[in-house]
Amino acid sequence: MSYPRAALQPMVLGSSVYSFDEETGRVGHGLSGPRALRALIDLNPFLAELSRTTRHEFAGGLATRSSSRNAQLRGSVGAVVHIVLSGCVYEESSYGEDTTVRIHGTGAVLGVAEVFNPELHAPTARCLNTTLSLAVPLARMRTMAEHNGRIASALGKVLADQLAAGERVYGRRTLLPEQRLAGLFVYLLDKCAVPCVRYGRMVEGPSQSDLADALSVSRATVESALKVLRDRELVTTGYRQYRFPDERELASFGRVRTPSQTVTGSVEGR
Repeated sequence: MSYPRAALQPMVLGSSVYSFDEETGRVGHGLSGPRALRALIDLNPFLAELSRTTRHEFAGGLATRSSSRNAQLRGSVGAVVHIVLSGCVYEESSYGEDTTVRIHGTGAVLGVAEVFNPELHAPTARCLNTTLSLAVPLARMRTMAEHNGRIASALGKVLADQLAAGERVYGRRTLLPEQRLAGLFVYLLDKCAVPCVRYGRMVEGPSQSDLADALSVSRATVESALKVLRDRELVTTGYRQYRFPDERELASFGRVRTPSQTVTGSVEGR
């Protein structure tokens, strides 16, 4: 896809790459199929840290895996690292009787911590919607990181970003539940949005129980928080779908920095 004006930028929505107009906030026509896959690889935050030649050699030797909702990516399925190209993934880590849940999307590397520390117990991970990933055996990824400083550096950056998100997105316990939920939605819009005909993009996949687990609150608390957001006209909901009439207001209410890419227009037909 070519972007003739500087205001047009690529935006990943689901398994396609759309054009996003920074001036109007509207989402335009998108790519699909093999061209979209190449674009997803080039735009992936982890892979983008590598040179173009290294990136395509690296990705070309890996298996691209499309996994449906509820498919298990990690845990009892073997020691595999997944580079998430698109989708929404629920990851659960356990330490004793305590569990921590994170929701990941584009740019996440599932298993990155175990690349650096083989003593860690692998979290379980399952898909919340259709997820596209590059699968790498853990032993192979560890060997590549040991022999290629650029790959090791890129993995280190992903790990740092994922740890920072844990504090920035999930650890804001001094805020009201509805503010924490709004902030989580802003994060999910950036990481795992799908096309929305009316508003350009939306979040699809997480249940209310999934959101509650991620924020370490009860489902009843999330239900109450959603009611507050609905009453403020910040969200409309369907079955595992969350649409946002005004992303800037959502970010403001959630006490998070206004995203640089804020969608205000509908997705055009492809």
